[in-house]
Amino acid sequence: MSADDPTLVPAPLPVAKPPAGMSAFAKAGIAIGLVLVLVAAAWLHGRSTTEPERAVADATRLRMMLLDARAQVLDAQLSLYAANFGNAAQHLEYAKPPLAESSNALRDGDQGELATKVDAALQQVMAGRDLAAKLSLDANSKAGEASRLLGEVLKALPR
Repeated sequence: MSADDPTLVPAPLPVAKPPAGMSAFAKAGIAIGLVLVLVAAAWLHGRSTTEPERAVADATRLRMMLLDARAQVLDAQLSLYAANFGNAAQHLEYAKPPLAESSNALRDGDQGELATKVDAALQQVMAGRDLAAKLSLDANSKAGEASRLLGEVLKALPR
């Protein structure tokens, strides 16, 4: 038996099996989990970095509502100077919703003292509206008091 003998078949070489690893399904699951973790981390980072801007936007919105209410009160005063009681009553009526919303926003923001002033201004506006509906020039003093109170609140708010 020689190495040149064709009857001899060489012994088969052992074939190496691939190592037992993860299935494709497990790899896909890990990839999806990693993507979900990255999305959650990005959302949390975005949420935490927008908090200061949200506070600035809320303060600006509050200031805008108070300025709108004060403008309506001042328009009512101008209408009262012109003896246009119907228009004055309408302007005072339009001043009520932003005042009520501002009062609630100030209470939610733990600024109870300013909310009390806004409530007092709202009471003056309602009294002025009633007086304007009765064609009384005393409505002007009520509107002036409401405007003064709103000016104090606007000065106390941070810019």
